[in-house]
Amino acid sequence: MNSLKIGTCYRKWMLILLALCGFTNIWAVDEPSYILAEDSSNYIIASLLIISPTDEVYSVFGHCAFRMECPTHSLDYVFTYESDTSIGGFVTFFAGKAEAAFVAVPTEEFKAVIQRQQRGIQQYELNLSHHQKQELWRNLDIDMVEGAHRKFNLLLSNCVSTTVEKIKESCIGDHLEWAPWEGSMLLNNGDLVRHNARRSPWAEFLFVSFLGTGYNDYYDQETRLCPEILIDVLSKAALVDQQTGLRRPVLTGRQQVLLPESRVLSGTILTPTVLFVVLLLIVVFVTFAEWKWQWLRPARWFDVTLFIAQSLLGIALLYITCVSEIFGRLWNWYLIPFNPLPLLLWFILRKHKQYGRVFLLYTAILVIMIALTPFIAQLDWTHQLITGMLAIRCGSHAMRYLMKKDNFQPTNKK
Repeated sequence: MNSLKIGTCYRKWMLILLALCGFTNIWAVDEPSYILAEDSSNYIIASLLIISPTDEVYSVFGHCAFRMECPTHSLDYVFTYESDTSIGGFVTFFAGKAEAAFVAVPTEEFKAVIQRQQRGIQQYELNLSHHQKQELWRNLDIDMVEGAHRKFNLLLSNCVSTTVEKIKESCIGDHLEWAPWEGSMLLNNGDLVRHNARRSPWAEFLFVSFLGTGYNDYYDQETRLCPEILIDVLSKAALVDQQTGLRRPVLTGRQQVLLPESRVLSGTILTPTVLFVVLLLIVVFVTFAEWKWQWLRPARWFDVTLFIAQSLLGIALLYITCVSEIFGRLWNWYLIPFNPLPLLLWFILRKHKQYGRVFLLYTAILVIMIALTPFIAQLDWTHQLITGMLAIRCGSHAMRYLMKKDNFQPTNKK
């Protein structure tokens, strides 16, 4: 999503002008250069804009918006569904509290923002009747004036779902009928997220982490659309007259490139897999040094860092799963390796002589979870590299506990 805003002054005077545009064509002869059709069908031009994706987490799926034009009165605005993309907005999104709203931005201003991001814009004209385009503009106005009254949600309230919603709301006398779903739309939720986020390994890693058992589900198809495939799906859909049953395409077929894409998505060398492989090798080295050269103190500090990080990630995952529910309240397998319980038990039981049994139990659980990777869709080897780190360190503590029971005494501590 793009961080675009409209001033309050726009909202006040725009409503007056747009009302004139939406409900009358009395000034249709003001600009002789624009030829108005006899039936006023081109008095308003309504189009969909598809903005190319980036490899950044907040825009990895791309973006879509409406362009509403009234050439007779020189009105040209982009209505775009926006939420805050700052660091604070990113946090509120995962907290389930991100607010979103339609804002209206002059088209040239919108293009300038997208151009600075080196992204492209494709325009596709909607095949709506004159009155349907009036209704669409009116609905967008109303939604904009209401402000941020929605909670942004990747599944239920995003730029694509609200775009489809506005088209359906404005289809006076018609209903939108989809063609049979095909291609990537037949994938389950998790595989679809992986497909749509393929340009950004970090976004894919992040979203899969939160899907839980919803990975295998198939949410409502309209909520699963993304900008990349929206035009292909709409080009096969139809507007059906509710009285006569006559069908017409949703798009007119008129399209243009408003802005060519100038950014090349080269990806990143430091993918989650690369990072976690390096960290796993460090864990192996630390554990080897702990046993070979009795580097107990470095191992201890490494463990403190590792398990604090694990607990913080666990708290975040627990909150997103049980409180914010941005992906639904579903069981998440990654709550097993990422949860604050091990650290909590350490604080409570660390001085108990039988505490080593906790390491034994947790090591066994982690090993079993790694073994289940081929059989549980949400689990993948990238995430399990982290599980492997935890299993190695817990196993080291468990082994030390068992050897201590046999009067093993480490020497040459460093």
